[in-house]
Amino acid sequence: MNTEAAAPIEEPSGPRRCLFVSDVHLQAPGGAAEQQFLRFLRTEAVGAETLYILGDLFESWVGDDDAGHREVIAALAELSGHGVACFLLHGNRDFLLGEGFCARTGCRLLPDPVIVQVRG
Repeated sequence: MNTEAAAPIEEPSGPRRCLFVSDVHLQAPGGAAEQQFLRFLRTEAVGAETLYILGDLFESWVGDDDAGHREVIAALAELSGHGVACFLLHGNRDFLLGEGFCARTGCRLLPDPVIVQVRG
């Protein structure tokens, strides 16, 4: 765990939607939880300016060379491509998420701990 204090992330002020999700614990690709999360990414999250994934997106992640969850990776990449800033924190189940995952999805891996200031 990184014990250095991270600089706060300052969100721009004004009308916006900032979404936070945590402990999704996606298991089998194509399962009910994954389909529900994909619907969220393709509907609610599209209108957001920022999405924060606060750990344990996956029940387990064995490394960035894992070929599973292709639809989730593609949906996050599409969301990022539409201008939604996506941020990610490690959880205790997916602590091996790394730069490879971020490169494929457009997510930015945040240090832990991090302070996010929303609307001052």
